[in-house]
Amino acid sequence: MKIIIAGAGQTGVALAKYLRAENNDIVLIDKDRDQLGYLSEQLDIQTIEGSASFPAVLERAGAAHADAFLAVTGSDEMNIVSCGVAKSVFNIQKRIARISSVEYLSNKYRVFLDALSIDVAVSPELETAQHILETMPIAGAVEAATMGDGYAKFVGLRCKRTARLIGKTIAETDALLPGVGFKIVAVKRRSILMPPDRVIFRPGDDVYFLADTRHLVQILDTLGYESLSPRYIVIFGGSKAAFQLAKMLEKDAAPHEVTLVEEDADKARLLAEKLNRTLVMSGDALDDAFVDDLDLKNYGLSVTATESDENNILLSLVAKRNGIPRTCALIDNPLYNTVLSGLGVDTTVNPNAIMVSSILHHLRKGRVRGDYVLQSGIGEVLEVEVLATSRLTKAPLEKTKLPAGVEIGAVIRDGLFLLPTPALKVREKDIVLMFVPHDKIHKAEKLFAAGFTFF
Repeated sequence: MKIIIAGAGQTGVALAKYLRAENNDIVLIDKDRDQLGYLSEQLDIQTIEGSASFPAVLERAGAAHADAFLAVTGSDEMNIVSCGVAKSVFNIQKRIARISSVEYLSNKYRVFLDALSIDVAVSPELETAQHILETMPIAGAVEAATMGDGYAKFVGLRCKRTARLIGKTIAETDALLPGVGFKIVAVKRRSILMPPDRVIFRPGDDVYFLADTRHLVQILDTLGYESLSPRYIVIFGGSKAAFQLAKMLEKDAAPHEVTLVEEDADKARLLAEKLNRTLVMSGDALDDAFVDDLDLKNYGLSVTATESDENNILLSLVAKRNGIPRTCALIDNPLYNTVLSGLGVDTTVNPNAIMVSSILHHLRKGRVRGDYVLQSGIGEVLEVEVLATSRLTKAPLEKTKLPAGVEIGAVIRDGLFLLPTPALKVREKDIVLMFVPHDKIHKAEKLFAAGFTFF
């Protein structure tokens, strides 16, 4: 498939890497000549210098023969206009735009985006806030997603020193939960995907599993993790993601008392006018006197969501030092993740990785019902509906050879969570949930008669 990506920022580059790895023909458009030259060599893709809103630039990119157009520049207006050109001039069938402005995203103005030929508008701020809300009830969670029509939960936990996982193998961990819907599908140590048969859990490991939603609280309790949404939450920073998170917490079914701290007084005043039940305070959270007034020990969770990775890290350390038991930091630069574990930042959230996951979810079609890309980039969790002609329906799982690294975590059948036991035979219309390393997508798709096609 031929896919044109407008914008060579972190999101555009990440999308180009993923989609090129699946043997798609990728063209990346940006105004930065130096950045494009580097990416062309590193990713083996075509690059075009210029503005994607200009028909001549899209024509040079081969838009007349493109199957999809992804507008992920940092400008909403550029993304909107370029999608309009992609549709009206070149009739590109699938168009996805990154849109940050709340005004564009409201239902009241949805007709405007439809008129400009945008199939899907994806907001990094909304997606990030939703991700935080999903992981919030699970202390120690680095990933969390609801899958399989709500019957399954995908969770990534960071191994803490007090966890019952420490020193155990995967088989020994499974033995802690006999008869429970729980399956470990991947383990990451530092930035490396570990072979399952050699793992003995250490502090700092990230363990990823699929669980029967009904058993999640029992699973977490057995593993030594708390499952309780914190009531008192402080958000540092008045960014768009922080605002969206505060709005979601105001509407959440669980009761929350939220304080939002923004240094700029005018911005804080504007946020206070737009939020209903959130206490908005203006002040410098790195000032000791102001921090004393906040009395942070009364909060159960801090979320640092300023526009700066470095500030988010520092503010998390301040929160931890002042008695907040759980900290979550928005971090755009993935290099920080390797050094933050154990330094006072319990959970990091990468908005760009979340954006990639969301866009891939909207881009794929066919039997792929869901696609969750792990923030670490080690792989994806796919939710696939099984066809009658799939290889998986021909024999029990013990006789089905899976590509190296691919792990089936659950099968959803008629609303039931089934563990992938050796004797289980997958049926047509079952929903299979599986972890796939990022370089094994094409091998995994051969398990299903129809490939993981796009559009």
